Amino acid sequence: MKYALLILSSLILTSPLIADDWPQWRGPDRTGLSKEVNLLKEWSESGPKVAWEIDNVGIGYSSVVIADGRIYTMGDIEGVEHTMCFSEKDGSLLWARQPGPVEEVLDAKVKEQFDRFDSNKDGKLSEEEAIAGLGARAFASDKKDEGIDVAAIASKRAAVFVKTYDQNSDVQLDAKEMPASLGREVNKIDAATGGRTQSNTIGKARAERTIALLDEDSDGSISQKEARGSLVQSIFNNADKKLDGEKKGDGVLTADELTEYFAKRETGRDGLITVEELTAFFQKNHPGTDGVLDLADLKRSVGGYRNGMGDGPRGTPTVDGDFVFTEGGNGDLTCFDTKTGDTVWHVNLSEDFGGKRPGWGYSESPLVAGNLLLVTPGGKEGTMVALDKKTGKQVWRSSDLTEAAHYSSPVLATVAGKEQVVQFGRESVFGLTLNDGNFLWKYSGAANGTANCSSPVIANDMVLSASAYGTGGGLVKVSADGDAQKAEELWFEKSFQNHHGGFVKVGEHVYGFGANTLICLNFKTGEIAWQEKSVGKGSVVFADGMLYCLGERHEVALVEANSKEYVEKGRFKIEDRGRPSWAHPVVANGKFYIRNQGVLTAYDVAAK
Repeated sequence: MKYALLILSSLILTSPLIADDWPQWRGPDRTGLSKEVNLLKEWSESGPKVAWEIDNVGIGYSSVVIADGRIYTMGDIEGVEHTMCFSEKDGSLLWARQPGPVEEVLDAKVKEQFDRFDSNKDGKLSEEEAIAGLGARAFASDKKDEGIDVAAIASKRAAVFVKTYDQNSDVQLDAKEMPASLGREVNKIDAATGGRTQSNTIGKARAERTIALLDEDSDGSISQKEARGSLVQSIFNNADKKLDGEKKGDGVLTADELTEYFAKRETGRDGLITVEELTAFFQKNHPGTDGVLDLADLKRSVGGYRNGMGDGPRGTPTVDGDFVFTEGGNGDLTCFDTKTGDTVWHVNLSEDFGGKRPGWGYSESPLVAGNLLLVTPGGKEGTMVALDKKTGKQVWRSSDLTEAAHYSSPVLATVAGKEQVVQFGRESVFGLTLNDGNFLWKYSGAANGTANCSSPVIANDMVLSASAYGTGGGLVKVSADGDAQKAEELWFEKSFQNHHGGFVKVGEHVYGFGANTLICLNFKTGEIAWQEKSVGKGSVVFADGMLYCLGERHEVALVEANSKEYVEKGRFKIEDRGRPSWAHPVVANGKFYIRNQGVLTAYDVAAK
């Protein structure tokens, strides 16, 4: 008996960590809750130990999912949107693939554009040809050449650039000479001088010079026709003061309007681009590039989703058995084979379902429900669509709900006795029957007209949703209303302005970020238990009694899920890689994962 007890004791002491995979957005149940235990309850000053780190996950905000020893995510590699699979053990790359049909179309598109932009047919795109075709994107398309003198090539490139566009031979470029297609990118080149103390003086001189350059009819102002083809065209509507009671100005820019715009919006910039400014710009922002593009460079420019708030995919993959489903920023919905990366099927939410891409790109993570795959094209034909997950063929469309898609990902729930999919669209949070997509209920109190991002949290027939941009969060009770259902608001809290970091329900309380603070509030009543600055604004997941908080300004904190007070048990910083930390963190199988643009880091958080 003693021997048997010793064996049992040994097995308990040496048994592996009770762990769970993280196969989809926000974890196994889409709640942001991990079921793991035996994790660290406190971090050292430098944070948990790094198990491994890789720098080849590409550009984007896609989070990671973990299933069967493999990690999946999405990112732009060499400017082209890929789905990638890595080993959970050490982060080694197993495969990286584009959807087959997308790759074929992209290659044909790149060849057609290259031939069109290459006006002298020499098999390469000079800087002038590239800018004419691509505008500011031409700068970011050129791949860096290794082992060259960065300063020398920047100086040579700047000199050629000015010579190419300098019409009056004054060895600088003015508002009429600088390529209009570069738009606001010119502000990065034009170095600010003098600060705000001289902003009006510099702005006035620039305004007078601009009018002298473009005022063809000598009336002392610039019309829209006169601005056409110059840099002023890109700022015209913003500089043209609105008429009383109108949404637009009079269509003419005066010296006073230009002076005010330049002083306030382009402070200290004189509007003249010198060789020295261009040299500094190329050396800092595009080191080691000469501006001449080949086919691979052009593909890098047009191959993925592009956005001023950051390029690359936003959605997170979903793993289901032998399939991994992904939704790219342009709406490419693809089913890949998990082992090989081969494309099983592909559709596009805009082209195949009439959807309209939201302003910051499709950001949804597909939802698997039995044999169905649920996604949100948005549009007049129906906000959501259910597909056969094995074939991509349409099963149903929510034709009686036609609001536009936004940035949230749907969740499954049984609410008021009906199995349904709950999603946050442009105008409302709503419920649809799972089997046929019929409309059940909706709630508009937590929606804003800019960006509804966070997935709703559901418990006991109650649905909590929240958004930022001055709105807040509200809880509704869903109940039967004939064949449909209705949603009655129980409370609304304006300070719970959760942007896109999500929130978690632990016990009777909810934890999530508002505009600038981490907030703990009672799920049923909305009463705020506490709020603390913590790491600012960011995302949060829960595991083993703790909140893993990732601030968008690159700070990470471990916080007790304690409804009585804020208790922080560790904090560290991650590197600022030029964009906010928006990809949600993940806790799975004893590891804490942070995706920071092209870098994925796995931290060991298992208790010893």
